[in-house]
Amino acid sequence: MKVYSNLAPIYDYFIDWKDRIRREDPFFQHLFQERLATSILDVACGTGGHSLHWAGMGYNVVGVDSAKNMIEYARQKANEEELDVEFQCYPMTDFSSRIQQKFDAIVCLGNNIPHLLEVEHVQKLFREIVASMKETGVAIFHVLNYYRILENKKRDFPAKSCVAGDVEYLFLRNYEFASPHLDFHFITAVKEKGEWSSKSYQLKHHPWKQEDLIPLAKEAGFTEIMCYGDYNFSDFDPEKSADLIMVCELGDAE
Repeated sequence: MKVYSNLAPIYDYFIDWKDRIRREDPFFQHLFQERLATSILDVACGTGGHSLHWAGMGYNVVGVDSAKNMIEYARQKANEEELDVEFQCYPMTDFSSRIQQKFDAIVCLGNNIPHLLEVEHVQKLFREIVASMKETGVAIFHVLNYYRILENKKRDFPAKSCVAGDVEYLFLRNYEFASPHLDFHFITAVKEKGEWSSKSYQLKHHPWKQEDLIPLAKEAGFTEIMCYGDYNFSDFDPEKSADLIMVCELGDAE
């Protein structure tokens, strides 16, 4: 995506990767180790924060993203950290035939599914992931809990800020409620040499909910789907959970 390619130079200033990995990774390691996973595909990997962490742990990792500049930054970080990670610029609806590898674990994190606005696009994503999974593998999807967002008209996200050297960064996001899609607005502001500059962006998001995604995942071939509300394996509560995390497996349908 062009918007995310434009964001690539400052994207990592808005994510505290150290804290995020600390909070999230025990969840992933539990699932990876259950399956004796050695290979991971990171779909919509951005600048590669998760991919690089897992590569550093010894996993065989491939990351794909549709934003060319994001992939370039991910490759640059891999070189700087001397990590062997394959990063490729592919859409999240068209990668399985290009990679031609089966993975023990596939992740699609960071609320990327809502960028897919039509049912057929989500179907394609799930089918691509099924095509790239080993039969004993696991797929993990993260989206925001849009049932809660829509019911409570939860428009604003927490502001994020960061200071790096003499430069200050600020990231603001909010939703405008439209139908059938949401208007996702965000502003990036940078203070350098005492002067602020800012850029504003707008994207469409579709508010995919649990009841939308589970039938599409089953149609693609997933037979076991577990839903959690956070990275502590808490049960998903449509009214209270901030997130929806779907853990999907293949197998014989009953």
